[in-house]
Amino acid sequence: MATFILIHGAWHWGGCFVQVANRLATMGHAVITPDMAGHGFDPTPIAQIPDLPTYAASARAALEEIEGKAILVGHSVGGATASWLGELMPERVQALVYLSGFMAPNGRSARDFVMTPTHLKHPAILETQGMLRVNREGLGLDFSKRHLIIRSLYSDCTPHQIEVALPNLIPVTPHVPFAAISAITPGRYGQLERHYIECLQDQALPLPVQREMQAAVPGATVHSLDAGHSPFFSRPDEVADILDRIV
Repeated sequence: MATFILIHGAWHWGGCFVQVANRLATMGHAVITPDMAGHGFDPTPIAQIPDLPTYAASARAALEEIEGKAILVGHSVGGATASWLGELMPERVQALVYLSGFMAPNGRSARDFVMTPTHLKHPAILETQGMLRVNREGLGLDFSKRHLIIRSLYSDCTPHQIEVALPNLIPVTPHVPFAAISAITPGRYGQLERHYIECLQDQALPLPVQREMQAAVPGATVHSLDAGHSPFFSRPDEVADILDRIV
């Protein structure tokens, strides 16, 4: 049995993984779902999150406090936190899993991959770009564009799942996880077992961008999931089954 630390992405909160966490628990695994700084129940003001160590302190604390090793699962920009922890404490990491996650090579950031033509010119991104608001503190959602948020983040979710998700989103995610420069090295991060769960119908991080990152950081075992950007809502059984097989 394994310990999983599930790391959420932009605007979300640890509890978004509850369906996956419950399924993993019934399989006998331990699961931790921390809130990143400024998200969920964490009260840190967005303006007081200057760097990735501050943003991801709860995930680091979880990894430090467990016995043995953990499998880190980073969804979307949560992948930046997973990479950082893999390099920082490889001796505590059993495996890294990117769930449609940002997996940046050394010297590049998550932001680099969303500023490419592959991302910016993808039809799904062109259709939903009006939902975003960039300000000094971070990347915000325009909640008046509800239909665009749903199309981007919850394209294959049920109405009930959408109604659970939307009220729990925070308005702004700090720039930090997008802008942090990856500092992974072959001797630490490079020695870890890695997996990439690509979401074939993702409208927020389109499949071609996911595959650009897989090519940029080769060596991950790839699993394909016929799902949109939030499979922890829409496909929790399939996500849990993949994670259980990784153990």
